[in-house]
Amino acid sequence: MSALAAHRDRAAKLRAQLDDKDVEMVAACRNAGVTWREIGAVFGVTEVTVIKKYNKKLTIETRVRPKTSSSEEKP
Repeated sequence: MSALAAHRDRAAKLRAQLDDKDVEMVAACRNAGVTWREIGAVFGVTEVTVIKKYNKKLTIETRVRPKTSSSEEKP
């Protein structure tokens, strides 16, 4: 039984690592201009589903920043 418990613990850790990697990749895609719809298509889910799952997990540092217009730039 202890082997099964150890396996379950290891599997849980691997799932958490994969989830973290997914968040990193979604952030990178969003910062590269990939739409939520395109990301959802890769995961095989709707745009709404992928937004609900990942939008809150993205930190402020990884969120897409709006581009500033040239008139807003300082010389």
